[in-house]
Amino acid sequence: MKRHLLVAVLLSVTVNSALAEETKRKPENLTMTLAWIADAGEPRQYVFVIGGVTAYRTVEGLKKRLKALPKGSTLTWDPGCVRNGGEPLLGSQEEMKKFKEFCESIGIKFVLVPSG
Repeated sequence: MKRHLLVAVLLSVTVNSALAEETKRKPENLTMTLAWIADAGEPRQYVFVIGGVTAYRTVEGLKKRLKALPKGSTLTWDPGCVRNGGEPLLGSQEEMKKFKEFCESIGIKFVLVPSG
């Protein structure tokens, strides 16, 4: 009887592990744009837009969203070559470096499309 119980427990653990693997989220491929909020006044304000539908006002808000992505996901950003001034991440090489390192640390591949 104990042996049957042990076999049942081991079988249950194996089945549950297989189901957990199957329900893991697959990596996502997201695109990001930077949108200027035209009626916000001065100084210029921007939002990061993911997938054309979800916006984040701050780098910290964006990072919070990225932390929720499955490892192996990709974030592609093509900011273009036109700058108006004050754009987050684009105005500082150090800030961009830290953002890239953050993405790497959480298992997100960050692709910055070169402009020009």
